[in-house]
Amino acid sequence: MAGCLAEQRQSSWVQSRGGLVQDDRLARAEAALEMLGQPADRAISVRVLDSDVVCAYGWPNGQLFVTRALVDLLDEPELAAALAHEMGHLLNDGRMHSVVSLRGCDASMDIEAGADATGTQLLAGRNLSRDVMIQMLEKVGSSPSINSDCRRALVRRIQLLRARNF
Repeated sequence: MAGCLAEQRQSSWVQSRGGLVQDDRLARAEAALEMLGQPADRAISVRVLDSDVVCAYGWPNGQLFVTRALVDLLDEPELAAALAHEMGHLLNDGRMHSVVSLRGCDASMDIEAGADATGTQLLAGRNLSRDVMIQMLEKVGSSPSINSDCRRALVRRIQLLRARNF
């Protein structure tokens, strides 16, 4: 019964964000996810939300969502970085019970910076530079759909990534 309630909650959440896109953006998002590979302990999938807001979300069940606007904004390695960030949440906070988002306004700086660091390690494991994570965060931060609080949080996260020795 709990699984059914979670599915209904997720379905309602998806609909409240415009529903799903089933076009070439989905293929791009799936290709970006494929660049990262699958963790050994869970299956990860990706869907595209029909939204003009630049964002990505991770659900505790291993489903990642990216918005149409995010897919349109980023190139494939940068999209992989956004997904790596969301996977970082799942790997770091595996028992989390709420949805987390890329913009970083919904969780503490420690949680977001931790997901960035884990995501950067995932990228490095696939021979992608940490600079891809920084480029992605810079592009997200420059989007008009990002409010000033989120923009400041993104700038701080970029500073933290630059200061780390990976």
